[in-house]
Amino acid sequence: MNSWDPLGAAEQAAVADEILAVLRHDLRNRFAIVRNASFYIKRKVARDAAYTADPRIEEFFGIIDEEVIAASARLEESVDAARLFTRTSVRVSAAGCVQRAAACARIGASGARIVLSAQDGDVEADPIELAVAVRCLIENAVESLPGDGVVSVHGTASGARYFIEVTDSGAVPCEVDTEALLRPFYSTKPGHFGLGLNIARRVARRYSGTLAVEPRAHGTSAVIALPLASTPAPGDAGSELAP
Repeated sequence: MNSWDPLGAAEQAAVADEILAVLRHDLRNRFAIVRNASFYIKRKVARDAAYTADPRIEEFFGIIDEEVIAASARLEESVDAARLFTRTSVRVSAAGCVQRAAACARIGASGARIVLSAQDGDVEADPIELAVAVRCLIENAVESLPGDGVVSVHGTASGARYFIEVTDSGAVPCEVDTEALLRPFYSTKPGHFGLGLNIARRVARRYSGTLAVEPRAHGTSAVIALPLASTPAPGDAGSELAP
């Protein structure tokens, strides 16, 4: 078996992006708490005559504010510098991306079977990144199966959007706790990051799309919806297919 994974590097970068996003969100909140606390204390002590008599107090409050702003800017620079994947948005065959994702899905010895159908339809996205997002959904669906089962992967162009739906064949109707499923690092499987749905949602949003998690009569569906690429003018080059 060939151990080379054509989507591996992009997926590792996507995982790193998610972890950095969680850390950045947490640090932003902490910086905001420090600034708000500083502002509150400053207003309180301003009523004290000793405050107005000592210019160093005003200076120290200014230093706190400046340092928090500088730390926030440094955080953003560090996150940007840590990017591991250079994405290129092009007109790409969504069906080609879905097919690549299914072909590269790591289902191991689960016994799961993937049933694939994908209609033609072009979208504007990075083909590798979109394939990673769909593979995350497929592998997430495989993990949710209690044993042998079927994961259905459908790509359909409808209206002005292209829908990529990944459904697991759960044995019984299930209630979907979307908030929990989309919580970073949430997983019911030991040893898993629990970032697959987050990665898929971030990729969908990056290309003006959405991710929805929906209950079915048996199992659960995750659906990526992306805008279809505009029809090229006569004489323009044809769409680029995902390799």
